[in-house]
Amino acid sequence: MEALGRTTLFGLHQRLGARMTVFGGFEMPVSYSGIIEEHLAVRSRAGIFDLGHMGEFELTGARALGLLERALSNSAARLEIGRAQYTLMCTPEGGTIDDLIVYRLGDARYMLCVNASNIAPDREWLLELGAKDDGFRDLSEETGLVAVQGPQALAVLRPLTSAPLDAMRRFAVTEAEVAGRRCVIARTGYTGEDGFELFTAAPGAEALFSAILEAGAPAGMLPCGLGARDTLRMEAGLPLYGHELDRATSPLEAGLDAFVKLGREFVGAAALGAERRDGLRRRLVGIRTGDGRSVARQGYKLFAGDREVGIMTSGTFAPTFNRPLGMAYLASEAAARESVEVEIRNRRVGAAVTALPFYRRGKGPAPNT
Repeated sequence: MEALGRTTLFGLHQRLGARMTVFGGFEMPVSYSGIIEEHLAVRSRAGIFDLGHMGEFELTGARALGLLERALSNSAARLEIGRAQYTLMCTPEGGTIDDLIVYRLGDARYMLCVNASNIAPDREWLLELGAKDDGFRDLSEETGLVAVQGPQALAVLRPLTSAPLDAMRRFAVTEAEVAGRRCVIARTGYTGEDGFELFTAAPGAEALFSAILEAGAPAGMLPCGLGARDTLRMEAGLPLYGHELDRATSPLEAGLDAFVKLGREFVGAAALGAERRDGLRRRLVGIRTGDGRSVARQGYKLFAGDREVGIMTSGTFAPTFNRPLGMAYLASEAAARESVEVEIRNRRVGAAVTALPFYRRGKGPAPNT
């Protein structure tokens, strides 16, 4: 049995009293003070996350962009230096190998941040596409990643760096010191809130995390675990690999059309083009159980009358709404329905079909949520 991975902040998590869980092959904090408290802190103030389990790849040289154009659904050729974009790697059949962010750090220097559970498969896929000839390096083990999220994230970080954080737009990226540690700073996140993700050398990640947590204490910042990260991303309608995305699911089914730039010869383009032309077999939707109490969890079946029409991909208590919410794939002909039934422990519970996301920053809950 392969040993579980640990980030360089593992000891700090223990000292902070974190409850640990296994995720993506790593021992990670699921919560410190409690998932609901941490979730609400991010929505109203700020939270800090250890994301050191995520993977980072670097591609440099004249052939790097050509590789990315072959491998990714979004067009990295559109990236200016100092910008990042959300994108996906697909199978030739149009399924999703991974969803990731690519950052353009220099004229011919790119960084990819990939999901922890997919580090090895992503690396092998890129090598198969010729990455070894494109200045490819797997920096995952030597890189730490700290995320600062919430409406007070900017105010907390501003005194700790000379980087022009105020001028950074969403998906901007720069390099500067934060709390004395050299970082790649990106205005990105996975919570539906404003915030920044800070990549730094792994040995310095604990000092960086601690300095930011101390600076954020007056603003009510809390250390947050993967439990709150999951409830935050689900309210924001953000997909999680292994739930809304996998090799049997296309980005188009997941509603990620904006990140699929057809008319280019990337892997999976032909299949996705045919899918767009011929129509989708299923669509990702929001699910709200009618009784306001029942949680429709991943794997639960959805019905329209006696006909099975879909399956839940995520479901949990949503602290912002004080009720359960979830996401599901419905057959295309059922996705336009206003309601379905979800089978929970051998009983049927009525549920509304809603648009995603449930939560929009600056706008609060979406209508009819």
